[in-house]
Amino acid sequence: MNLPTLFSPGVIDWTIYTYLFYLLFILTMATKAAWPTLALLPKVLLAPPAIVAVLMDVVFNLIPATVIFVDWPREWLFTQRLNRYEAKDTGWRYRVALWICKTFLNPFQQGGHCTK
Repeated sequence: MNLPTLFSPGVIDWTIYTYLFYLLFILTMATKAAWPTLALLPKVLLAPPAIVAVLMDVVFNLIPATVIFVDWPREWLFTQRLNRYEAKDTGWRYRVALWICKTFLNPFQQGGHCTK
């Protein structure tokens, strides 16, 4: 399996990319919540996936999110884009962003992941 690139993006590739990105998001949020109580070794083991998740977030925001929202990004991270749409509190982008936040992101961070 080849990871998606800017030169050979396929629907299946981007679906797999999105799923892996989502799993890394969940791992990163769990790591963030437990960070103060973790010993050094778990911190060392969990830091690289978090870094990969941030890099995947940037790529996801630049390519799939641009296609999904039919809008060029004004920020680097996907959550920042969602927060911008939610702040407008109107339109179809707002409704999609709200659904993504409520369904996929907020359950994995205490107090919610997306904030206006």
